[in-house]
Amino acid sequence: MPGGARRTGRGRGVTLRSAPARPAPVRPAGAPARFAADEAWGRRAARMLRPFADVRSGPTPAERARISRALMSGDPAADALLEAISRGDTSMSRLREALDEAIAGRPLPADEPEEVHAFVRSVTDLPDWLDPDLADRGARVCLRAGLTGQDVLGDLALLGGYRPSATTEVLTSTGRLTGEGTSRRIAETMAWWHAVAAPGGWRPGSRGWEMTVHVRLMHARVNRAMLDKGWDTAAKGMPINQGDMAATNGLFSATFLLGTLVLGIPHSPRDARAVMHLWRWVGLVMGVDEDFLHERPRRALRDMYHFLRISPPPDDNSVVLAESLLESYGMTGFPRLATLRRQLDVARHRAIATYLNGLAGMRELGQQPAVPWYPAVIIPANALAHGAAAVSPRVRWALERRGDRRIRRQIARYSRGTVQPIA
Repeated sequence: MPGGARRTGRGRGVTLRSAPARPAPVRPAGAPARFAADEAWGRRAARMLRPFADVRSGPTPAERARISRALMSGDPAADALLEAISRGDTSMSRLREALDEAIAGRPLPADEPEEVHAFVRSVTDLPDWLDPDLADRGARVCLRAGLTGQDVLGDLALLGGYRPSATTEVLTSTGRLTGEGTSRRIAETMAWWHAVAAPGGWRPGSRGWEMTVHVRLMHARVNRAMLDKGWDTAAKGMPINQGDMAATNGLFSATFLLGTLVLGIPHSPRDARAVMHLWRWVGLVMGVDEDFLHERPRRALRDMYHFLRISPPPDDNSVVLAESLLESYGMTGFPRLATLRRQLDVARHRAIATYLNGLAGMRELGQQPAVPWYPAVIIPANALAHGAAAVSPRVRWALERRGDRRIRRQIARYSRGTVQPIA
């Protein structure tokens, strides 16, 4: 029946009664204006995740309230630490000394303020749930994905992450992901990811762990700087908040697994859980609320689905960031046939981006969709290689070695040799 009408009565004497309109979801008290700014767009954007996530409907009122609170929350431990430093109660050099003491198993100096003790505990205390062997396995799975894994992080996690305008203003304000510096910034992110996935790279004291702590403190500094400049928290939430931090961690874990899967890399349940386990710990070190850190990919994708449902649609910053990212692939340093190989690399990434983000996703980012020719090539190749790895330890080892080499090479190429692999 048109217009949602319902038929009542029997026989010829029928009347039409309009179906009651679906009530609009209740807006949580205290939610920033960006919360569910365009519910229709959010539903469309999140639709692609529904088959892979534990969802039957949109976020419940309790889940909406949970996300709303997260958007208004920063990183309490890091924020308190920076406040103590600004008061002169401690310093970055004293923090480094305290971290070294904790890693060595020695007590922290008694004269350090509680803010230092709390922050050090948050990044060095291993939780009871952490299984070192499982985290190591997760790191190997990440390396095994090789170039395909990096393509997913760049063309789905990063590029797709620009579709919601939730974080785009903060990202463009730093200037590091626009213009000529984009390639280097991507290489730095790859170097951090590679350091975390290196053997033991997640453990306290490792280079991967050190970089994660550094990123956490950098985020807290950006928050302070943006707030000092008059950031409109009532409209946008905290500049870098728990919701966006949790979504970013989900991009590195659950979305990474999903993207590599649709590009031909199958993951056993044990391997998928291992990747989630690794990034559950990395997220904790990064300052993400443990309530948003999950062991099961489908549960994490449920959060990702809900984040998208309430995210604001793309804005001009989204288009600028997307264009800068895709153009940066044309600045890659190649030793031979550089012009031709750069053109091929740009075409390859545009094909992957179209396949992973869809036609609508590319158009929303101001990009012309491309024919997904590269996925048609790489999916069967990945399925063959990783299918063999599922039954052969030797093939798994070979893929891990190959993945490590390719990631190192990509870091050097994207940065033109200015960023070196750390692990």
